[in-house]
Amino acid sequence: MLVALSGGGKAGNVISPNPNTIAAAKGFGLELSQVMIADFIPAVVGLIVAVLVASLLKNKGSKVLDADLANLTQETNVKDLPSLGSSLVTPVLAIVLLLLNPIGSIFHIDVLTKLNLDAMYVLPIAAVVGALAMRKGVHLKAYAQAGISRMTDVVMILLGAGMIGALITSSSLPTEIISLIKVSHVSGVFLAPISGILMAAAEASTSTGVILATGSFSKAILGFGVSPLAAAAMVHTGATVIDHLPHGNYFHVTANAMHMEIKERSRSIVYESMVGLSMTIVATVMYGFF
Repeated sequence: MLVALSGGGKAGNVISPNPNTIAAAKGFGLELSQVMIADFIPAVVGLIVAVLVASLLKNKGSKVLDADLANLTQETNVKDLPSLGSSLVTPVLAIVLLLLNPIGSIFHIDVLTKLNLDAMYVLPIAAVVGALAMRKGVHLKAYAQAGISRMTDVVMILLGAGMIGALITSSSLPTEIISLIKVSHVSGVFLAPISGILMAAAEASTSTGVILATGSFSKAILGFGVSPLAAAAMVHTGATVIDHLPHGNYFHVTANAMHMEIKERSRSIVYESMVGLSMTIVATVMYGFF
């Protein structure tokens, strides 16, 4: 199940108006819609691979126990539950606010394009509004405390990943990788997916990996004669290959969601990478050599 969910997420990730797609577009001076369209075929291939791999693994791994379903099967007092409409207020408000800028980029609406709303304050605002809509305002303090306690570990991981990113950009690693490509007489086209793979692996984050890859390698990639659109597609898909390593928050969030131990969660890394690698190969063949 995890491979299917994660693989499908990777496929949707490269064709949605999210931070990593925006970073890929801005890094090479492209429109957001151009990158989303360019990544469509690789995304379809990735989705197919995710389904195939997940189907082959359906009888492997630990079985679902009754304890895992306890919270789903226990009786709940319906009267205490909010209505469907009020429950949708938070996610709908957050999605709408975060999509305003990408929609402006796609349809060339200047007002929306200049409207930069950060998830750092959009999500808490949406949560507060949603709680009030569900008439749970008196529990806001308890909700905030629960959220902070769950996110403490993730924040520490992100701080560590940020320091790794700073070290990479300040070091000679980008220069050394470019020199290695030249010395080995390998086509400069491969610098695009390789940079995306390495930077995303270092940060265990797709969006941060794309930002680092475009910031450190964009000029060199274009210098090899690669077109901006091809470079964006290859860097973007490359960043999905090993962006789910243990030093990133995605690894731990998915492990907690699926009630998996670290050892068992680590076993799926290779299979998830197959999905990202398939998309990267398709993008590299399509845009790097044709």
